[in-house]
Amino acid sequence: MLPIDGANDLFYKVPPKQICNKIYTIRPFRNSDELGIFRQCRMTYQDGRDATDLFSEHLRLPGNKKVGALLTFSPEYCFVAEEDGELCGYALATLDSMEFQKKCELAWLPEMCMKYPKPEKTEGLTLAEMIIVSFHNHKPFRPLNMFQRFPSLLTMSVLSSVEDQGVLKNLLACILSALKANGSHGAYIEVLKSECSMIDFYKKLGFF
Repeated sequence: MLPIDGANDLFYKVPPKQICNKIYTIRPFRNSDELGIFRQCRMTYQDGRDATDLFSEHLRLPGNKKVGALLTFSPEYCFVAEEDGELCGYALATLDSMEFQKKCELAWLPEMCMKYPKPEKTEGLTLAEMIIVSFHNHKPFRPLNMFQRFPSLLTMSVLSSVEDQGVLKNLLACILSALKANGSHGAYIEVLKSECSMIDFYKKLGFF
């Protein structure tokens, strides 16, 4: 969780400790970016590590789980980072996460359940099968006291090849600016307890 008014450090730029000779561009999401974002989801799905081999039969599954609904229902709050024209990071959000969840339950989850039939077995599931089961066994998450303080949901990622750590802060600054301009005063992210690297990743950006 991150109070937007408490994230002012993101907008204060200090001289870099190391000079990076690569140029990164941050811009709003375009529909043509979806393929690259889905590819990055596969490359970072295992707590920041490449999981492409685990989804050989369902290449779009990690993207459909992590970002597909955000790209579909909230493209106006999505940004990407590029290096030499190649996507290397993204920051995606929705302004009103409670309304977003309702849309997912009405439209996104039924479509995913149709696309990915529930496995018959219940033990020895692969990672892909566990994700598919999560579509079918979805339980609403609506703690009202949290939504009142942190109404917006966001997620972000950069490839390990990105040398300039300022790219992370710039992506987050873009997404928070867009959310704040439209009335949000706080945002939260969803991370599994087992994703230690991702938890540390977000803590370094000011989340708690």
